[in-house]
Amino acid sequence: MPSIEELVTELTTNGSETLDAGQLHELKRQCKGDRSGQTVVLAFHALMQALAKRHAQVRISAVLVVSELFIRSHHFRLLVIGSLPKLFELVFGAYHKKLPPPAQYTQRLRQVAAEQYFMWTEQFGDGYQQLIYGFRFLRYVERVDFKAAAAEYRRKDPERARLRRQRRLENRHAYMRRSLVSVQADYARERQNAEEALSTLERCFVVLVPDIFASLNFDVGNAGENDGAYADEDDEDDVDDVLAIMAANRQAIDISIDPDRVLEAEECAENQPVFDVIRDYLLLCVKVFRPRVRMWSEKLGRIDRDLDPTVTQLVEAVDRLKARISVAEDKCRDLGIDFAYMDKTVEGDEDDDEEFEDVPVAEPARPTGNIKKRNAVFAMLGEPVLKNDPTYINPEQLRDRHTTTTSSSDEQRPANPVEDRLRESAPVVSYDSDLMYWGRDSVSVDTTGLEIRHRFLGSARDEPILTGAALDSLKKRAVFYQEPERKEIKACRAPLRDGRLCPRRDLVKCPFHGAIIPRDEQGRLEAGYMAEETPPPVRESEPEPEPQTNTVETAERVEDLRWQDVEKLVNKPTERPKKRERTLASTRKPKLSGIKRLKQTIGRKR
Repeated sequence: MPSIEELVTELTTNGSETLDAGQLHELKRQCKGDRSGQTVVLAFHALMQALAKRHAQVRISAVLVVSELFIRSHHFRLLVIGSLPKLFELVFGAYHKKLPPPAQYTQRLRQVAAEQYFMWTEQFGDGYQQLIYGFRFLRYVERVDFKAAAAEYRRKDPERARLRRQRRLENRHAYMRRSLVSVQADYARERQNAEEALSTLERCFVVLVPDIFASLNFDVGNAGENDGAYADEDDEDDVDDVLAIMAANRQAIDISIDPDRVLEAEECAENQPVFDVIRDYLLLCVKVFRPRVRMWSEKLGRIDRDLDPTVTQLVEAVDRLKARISVAEDKCRDLGIDFAYMDKTVEGDEDDDEEFEDVPVAEPARPTGNIKKRNAVFAMLGEPVLKNDPTYINPEQLRDRHTTTTSSSDEQRPANPVEDRLRESAPVVSYDSDLMYWGRDSVSVDTTGLEIRHRFLGSARDEPILTGAALDSLKKRAVFYQEPERKEIKACRAPLRDGRLCPRRDLVKCPFHGAIIPRDEQGRLEAGYMAEETPPPVRESEPEPEPQTNTVETAERVEDLRWQDVEKLVNKPTERPKKRERTLASTRKPKLSGIKRLKQTIGRKR
């Protein structure tokens, strides 16, 4: 069975764009049969070596083999995607690299590579985003023309191309539906708040600038027909008089309104709260609602109107809300409201430092004279202050107390020979904190180190007691493991041919010179070791006598058997391996004859 390297070499050096079906099938079979993936890795490296050869035809065949494995193996796709820059350099001439000769196959190499890469992008672009990035790089940076590759792909597989376009259209419609649902939910959630803010601004505008046309709410035609009937009985008296005169005389009245005087609404102490409300809601409309309305408009602009009938209604509602915000903003500008307050950061209420006066801090008076030094509250272990501290217990004192108590108890206890023998064989352990707490069921402990008492309320806390796992941890001792000393590994020191000594170090045996034995500086065996370790000579056993064949018939039968075994090998005809015909174009430039060289020289001089 041929190896992976041999198969790749045979496939890439035949000089034809049509790959050998048998060899390609064998390569696929070996890659598929290896579950570990090592065969795929070997095939990938072998193909990359073939792509690196300085021959365009070899690279064309290698690209075709790579495409065959790329379609069928996920592991191979990952390896190729990880080496895309190198692949672009070898087959497209990216990064200002030149493609190898022959020149007539260089352009064909770029064309075949473009067709295969376009197919990869169409089939696997959704699952491997790096392929999309590489396609954009080749198209917009390296200026690779994929039009012919796309046409060839549609010609070879029209059904797959149609399904690809249909899938893209479905994905686009799904994206538009998701955007529409998102905009509808966001609009339904924020519409009420935005309309409330705009309604509040409009009421504030009416308070500052009354609408004079709203006060004249009557119908002139109905007033003429009713001959003096009042339009509204609840209106004010002056308005009623005007209506009565207009109904009786039917005269036209011209009302001129000066917009400069109407909009004279200067900010003062009386209307200060109204202006504050306008600023608050204007900030909400400009900084919160207007960016959202702009985002809704952009999303709806990317959605087809034919997708859903509610798209048109939603677009009109968003446009109306956007127009109302713009009108409210224009009215605020007409009222003279400065928009600079929106850019200022809102800071929380801070205390005014001016309300407090700086008072110099008086330094405490330092006592004079000899003062007796007090014991430190948190003295370190080993300080002489702790010797006179009644609250401190020295471990040595506890050990002495423990030894005295054990000795006194031993004196009082009757003699037991079995226990005495066990004590003699028991290991001796140095005294430590684990022996101090050994045999106790509970230990009182003060977690703070301070005892707080009150003259009326008594002690601030009860005495804590350690039990359970905490007490077990006190009875344990940490033992640090000491690494044993390493044995000295002696060098072999056997003399070498170049005059040096063997530097290899082993415990028992050198793989080149046998057992390691003591040698001197020149590599010779020490005399004492030779005398002690020289084994006694072993007596060689005599070889067994071969069976003698005295008869002539036995000798002839043995010769016949030997000739039967050798006859096939002697008479076998020697077959010379046939040389495989290769159709690779030569990369060397043809040698020119003397006449051609002379013509070229004359042509250049002219």
